[in-house]
Amino acid sequence: MKRLFPLLVSEAFTVPKDLTNTSNKEERTRFYHHEYQNKLLVGLAEFLIKCAQERQDRHTIVIDRAAALSNSAKNLIKLLVRLNDDARLFRFVLIDYEQRLYFPDASEVHFGRYSLQELGPLLDQDLAAEKQRQIYEASGGNPLIAEALGKCAAAGLPVIGYLDPIATVDLYLASHNTGERHSLLKSYIESDCTTPDLIAQRNYATFEQAAADHLHEQLHRACLDRCLAGEAPLVMLHALSIRDKYNRLELLAEPSQILQSIGLYDLWFGYFGELFADPALRTYGWGDAPVNAAFINAAFVLYSLGCGRASVPYLDEFYKTFPKSRYTPTVLYAQSMTYGRYQQPVNLTLAEQYAVRNLETIERDFRGHDKYDYIKVFAENAYAYIKAKQEKYVEALALCAEGLGKMLKAYGDERFKLHQSILIYNTSQVYELINELSRAEKQLREAIACDPYYGEYHNDLGNLLSKVPGREAEALEAYARAIELCPPYYEAHLNRAALRNRMGDAAGALSDLDRTLVIKPNEWRAHFEKGNILMRQDRPKAALESYLSAAEINSKNPDLQSNLGLAYSELGKATESIAHYLRALELNPRHAPTHNNLAIEYFNEGRPDISLNHATVAVEIGGDPDYLLTRVHIQRSLEADLASRRDRACASSAEPS
Repeated sequence: MKRLFPLLVSEAFTVPKDLTNTSNKEERTRFYHHEYQNKLLVGLAEFLIKCAQERQDRHTIVIDRAAALSNSAKNLIKLLVRLNDDARLFRFVLIDYEQRLYFPDASEVHFGRYSLQELGPLLDQDLAAEKQRQIYEASGGNPLIAEALGKCAAAGLPVIGYLDPIATVDLYLASHNTGERHSLLKSYIESDCTTPDLIAQRNYATFEQAAADHLHEQLHRACLDRCLAGEAPLVMLHALSIRDKYNRLELLAEPSQILQSIGLYDLWFGYFGELFADPALRTYGWGDAPVNAAFINAAFVLYSLGCGRASVPYLDEFYKTFPKSRYTPTVLYAQSMTYGRYQQPVNLTLAEQYAVRNLETIERDFRGHDKYDYIKVFAENAYAYIKAKQEKYVEALALCAEGLGKMLKAYGDERFKLHQSILIYNTSQVYELINELSRAEKQLREAIACDPYYGEYHNDLGNLLSKVPGREAEALEAYARAIELCPPYYEAHLNRAALRNRMGDAAGALSDLDRTLVIKPNEWRAHFEKGNILMRQDRPKAALESYLSAAEINSKNPDLQSNLGLAYSELGKATESIAHYLRALELNPRHAPTHNNLAIEYFNEGRPDISLNHATVAVEIGGDPDYLLTRVHIQRSLEADLASRRDRACASSAEPS
């Protein structure tokens, strides 16, 4: 709720906001992972369900024109249905005139044509029965058209014969003066364009575009003011309804920043994608305008979503069009991170070239800028990341430490506090890479002191402490704190499950894995690890179900395919077992456990020769004593079989002819 209403102050918040929420947009330097939106929606859905449970409320929500819902809204509906399926606290009736919606397992009711009797209440009862019949036929049984034609008939216009119903409505509008039509336009727009009135809708479609845009702009600014005051959620309808694309872009610039800060990337690109694809808008502005920032931020997020194919061309285009823009350091930073972090495979050479060019540009063009130190340290932070990926850890650590020193000297310990915490955190990450865990912990705890309510830091502390023997209890506390701060944090549950499993707490691990799958049902690792625990509990049938669920999501993991083979083997299904073992070896020919298990399966199938081949490969590449025992057992069996055949041959030759 804090993320959805970042400007709202409420006693209902159970913990204070972290620096992501409280930093102003000038100092904001943190982007959410692209999966964050699902976590946010899970949290919102669970909050709404909890409220309904405590108040013992049941809700039936009817949504007209539901095909126009954003993907975020549709996903929230799906979550509310999935998470309270038994209680049925929320039920939805979605009216879809265009038959564009698809909700799995939803009941669909297709309505036929309305009868004249059903439409009768919409028509003027003073009209003659024949006139009502004519209006009904002209409407085709559509209540929206029938009601409009009824008004046209009352105004003395023909509704049958040579005129299309829409043409009749247009003539009706033509009989009104500009002031009357403007008043109708205003009331329709003030209703958020939801009035179920064909005449009002047609008036909106045919009235002067500039007048409608002006009314939308007024309402958009009023809605935005309420949002910025923390009094209402962000309303996008009016900005999106503006038909002048340049004006629409300018009004969407600030909401773009708000949606980005919340992490609603899916919703953002649902409407911004059209603008991002428009060649005229990509070079609109003078380079330093808010609209330029909106495009750059879009590209910035796109590369972090793995859409470098879309972001890289735009960033190069912007750099060529506006080489002296104040956003140039952000553009070059984004390019360095695209190639150094988010593109697969990474290109560290190209990433370093962009990072160095950025530092050179800052020195040349931004030396006198009032945020010079911040801009430079931000660029050096990207360079430090690249150095760490190049395994030049000393240089990476020096860049982080020097950057933090510059920030403290220039701005003190309060301004740009978010970025300072990130610098400290990055230093911790480098120390962890070189296995200096005590130093990594010290830096990470300093980052937590800067930003104590940021759940990811506590999750990382849990990961770090879980590597140190004897500190498992502290690691569990860190994971618990991460989950307390961010209840839909499935990664913390997944990580804690691994630690609990290692500590012998299978029940706790299964509980965390089940919670992971509530938050993210398609998290294949949770299905996989759940299957592993069930196998160790000698429950191969249940384990197989988990493995198959994992394989539906990710069928190209050799460990998973190998364990599928083992589960089928335990259930006595040799054909299926061998097929999955062979699939695992297609994915990784040097997968030692699979060679060993396949050797056992072939041996049990009476194929000792091929069994010995796999057992030998397992020993050569695995080094596990159990693999050697498998090979020895197969070899002894083969030797015993050979000796038995020799004995039979000798006995046969000794018999009299």
